Amino acid sequence: MICLFFAICIFSLDLFIKKQVEAQNDAVFPIRLKGGVLLEKHHNYGFMLNRFDRHPKVVRIICCLTAIPLFLWFLRLLTKKSGNLERFGIACLAGGAASNLYDRFSRGYVVDYLRMPALFRKRKKIRHIIFNIADFFLLIGAVLTAIYSFFTK
Repeated sequence: MICLFFAICIFSLDLFIKKQVEAQNDAVFPIRLKGGVLLEKHHNYGFMLNRFDRHPKVVRIICCLTAIPLFLWFLRLLTKKSGNLERFGIACLAGGAASNLYDRFSRGYVVDYLRMPALFRKRKKIRHIIFNIADFFLLIGAVLTAIYSFFTK
């Protein structure tokens, strides 16, 4: 059950930050944080890097079709014995996916707010990418479940 709690925490934290960002006037952005991180407000109507942004209904359908098996997998893991790495990875995936999916249906877009140009200084193609906390947990969850799958039968 701790994995369910963790997924709910990811979902809640990301939605809280998105609400705070949305409440701010656009003129206050970007806000410089420590370590070269920028806080910005970006509305993403498509997939990563605004892919398919002119087709938000298609994006919503595809997101639902990929989220349903993920949430079913998560529910299955809550009821059976599984490795902690797999449970933690799926909790990260479920929390991040739920937050972005909620945005897509409640706002019509996903709110992205973190940019790290200092971290990606030498990577010109990716230093302009804006993330949110849910995106980070989706990445972490994907890596953890891949590692778990690689080392188990």
